[in-house]
Amino acid sequence: MIIWDEAPMSDRRYFEFLDKSLRDVLEDDTRFFGGMSMLLGGDFRQTLPVQPKSRKAQIINLTLPNSYLWSHFTVYRLHRNMRLSETETSVVSSSHTSDFASWLLDIGNRKIGTPDKDDPENTKIMHIPQPFLIRSENMGLESLIDFVYGYDMLANPTPEDLSVRAIICPKNETADRVNTLILSKTKGEQIIYNSCDSIKSPGRDTLELDALYPQEYLNNLDFSGVPPHKLLLKVNTPVMLLRNINQREGLCNGTRLIITQLLPFVIKASIITGTSIGKRVYIPRIRFVHNSSDLPFIFTRKQFPFKVCYAMTINKSQGQSLKKVGLFLENSVFTHGQLYVAISRATSPYSIKILLQQDDNLPVNCTKNVVFNDLLTKVDMREVYISYTSTQI
Repeated sequence: MIIWDEAPMSDRRYFEFLDKSLRDVLEDDTRFFGGMSMLLGGDFRQTLPVQPKSRKAQIINLTLPNSYLWSHFTVYRLHRNMRLSETETSVVSSSHTSDFASWLLDIGNRKIGTPDKDDPENTKIMHIPQPFLIRSENMGLESLIDFVYGYDMLANPTPEDLSVRAIICPKNETADRVNTLILSKTKGEQIIYNSCDSIKSPGRDTLELDALYPQEYLNNLDFSGVPPHKLLLKVNTPVMLLRNINQREGLCNGTRLIITQLLPFVIKASIITGTSIGKRVYIPRIRFVHNSSDLPFIFTRKQFPFKVCYAMTINKSQGQSLKKVGLFLENSVFTHGQLYVAISRATSPYSIKILLQQDDNLPVNCTKNVVFNDLLTKVDMREVYISYTSTQI
């Protein structure tokens, strides 16, 4: 049996390629996946496959319900929020938890709010209840940081505390700014690691490109999934791994670690999430290659594969359970399921606070919620877990 978690985030072509590969390897072209059983888990209310500069129809086309495989899956629906169920301690908290779980489903199914005049088909303007809000006047961001981390925790951090706390933002630039602010509040000597950047011509003379694009220009370039030129770190700083390095050892893209020693050529860290919690590892610099049609060259950056993660993007937070979560909406969410994912990271209705500082003329205490109803209709608008049993074609 093959188990695949977070199936809604995966491009349908991965499953189709796996189907065809297993048929070839197992020499069984009469059954899907060569006769092997597949167990896929996920929630189509959450974020979908990422394809840069794509429209709604293109994104939906990448999802599993648009694959030739979809009609051959058996769908099983679960109706209990296990992330919230673990925190029920009394009748009162159980009632509040149940109301919070229902509110989350209403967000995921776009049942609450009023249609946005600019995009009534996919977007609604919804009101955030007062208990979840932090006042945005004056020191709003400082109050959010204090709720999630607090002065004492930042002064004496532990892996257990850092692994269950995070501030979540829609965009990378907002998360980077929050990370810089929190890092400045922590104790310890700050070490700066500069990257080594270079370019290669896909066709023209590289020497000519070197004259056109000096090192100062290359150092200022930032790309998604690539660490910054200047990586600022301290001991006891939480970081997120940006590449799959050694999956057997738990070093996967998205794994969170805490820095334990900063050395010139390697960084010593301890894993705080995933299947290898507590394992100590040494991470060297690696090469990141960015080849985009938007650039006239192939960009290479040699840097430690880390990003500070006091704050992270909504997409990176998916799949995590957090006992303290702050949602910082300096910008409104911009694609399917982001608001649902951000709020549903909380393990109780008392563990989340939301700071609204949007500049898109929304009513007070309101934010946008984007949901693609076309997709939810295909999966019956319910949280689904999918199990496949081999069948004859």
